[in-house]
Amino acid sequence: MKHLLLAISFGLLMANQALALSCSPPSVEGSFIQHSKAEERFILVSGKMTNKRNIVLGPLTEGVGARSENFTATFVGHQANRTGFKRPIKISVAVSAECGGPWCGSVTMQTPMMTFLEITPYGHDLTVGPCGGSVFYNPTKDQNSRALRCLRGGVCRPKTR
Repeated sequence: MKHLLLAISFGLLMANQALALSCSPPSVEGSFIQHSKAEERFILVSGKMTNKRNIVLGPLTEGVGARSENFTATFVGHQANRTGFKRPIKISVAVSAECGGPWCGSVTMQTPMMTFLEITPYGHDLTVGPCGGSVFYNPTKDQNSRALRCLRGGVCRPKTR
């Protein structure tokens, strides 16, 4: 009986966790607004993460086996300015993939992305949570155009449903 109660309790806990994470699809405009209003400074870039190194795994989340990951990678691509993604850039980035319960963020290496890199006194950082949020993989021409429109001070409103 004790084992049955324990199994039911664990099942309910996992069911609650399964329902707990609800990620809305991110929008380029919403991410741009969030980063432009932040106290920290960010740059908008388009390119790929390469050369993953210095991997440090976080502790295992009890009962689910999820773990955060910190590493260094090289970002190769272009930084955006008002004229487009024109400025070539090749920089080292400190990446932090954070977890929320059993869900963890991740960065897909060697895949085209558009994202926001934080400028810190130590270099550039990218933090990715379990919902992703501000990393747009295989960005479309439309997404690039909308990000540049925001950067240029044009209409920058997230689409509402």
